[in-house]
Amino acid sequence: MKTKKKSRFLSFCFSFLPGAAEMYMGFMKTGMSLMLVFFLLIAFSGWIQQTIIVLFDVVVWFYGFFHANHLAGLSDEEFAQVEDEYIFGMESFLGTKGYVEKHQKWVAYGLIFIGVCFLWNTSTNLLRNILPEQYNFIPRMMWRIGSYAPSIVIGAGIIFWGVRLLNGKKVEVVPEEEKILKENVIEESSKADQQEEK
Repeated sequence: MKTKKKSRFLSFCFSFLPGAAEMYMGFMKTGMSLMLVFFLLIAFSGWIQQTIIVLFDVVVWFYGFFHANHLAGLSDEEFAQVEDEYIFGMESFLGTKGYVEKHQKWVAYGLIFIGVCFLWNTSTNLLRNILPEQYNFIPRMMWRIGSYAPSIVIGAGIIFWGVRLLNGKKVEVVPEEEKILKENVIEESSKADQQEEK
């Protein structure tokens, strides 16, 4: 879609919803990715019942607001040079197989986890409707487990990821580099000995 500079007032009004002003000006990739991130963060924080994640939405909202108003304030020449791109590196996994193939195992774990959560919630609702009143404790217990399980699993995943980042990759010294380092140490110690003798 061809980008076009439009009404500055309408761009300002649309900028209150992240991505809408960018779409209004023709930057569909930028607008769609901003809007997607904004609403997915809200949905995700509600699903795992961790409202602290909504704080990231504040950052996305301000980014979208000021980005849209910055675009609207550009001169015609500068506006024509702006390219429509996905934000936050989304191009690496939107529309390309490379990202999924590279991280196939983690994508599979994520999909399995989401599928299990959907089945669990559906089973809970189904049991609540078909079980007699005296057995309603079963779906209530399942609902409690299901409401806390995503937070627990994702929290454990974040801790695991943090520990992996702390450990990091150890820098391996190549034997040739190790040999050069030893030679440098020997040279420096022999120079120090010679200076002491003088």
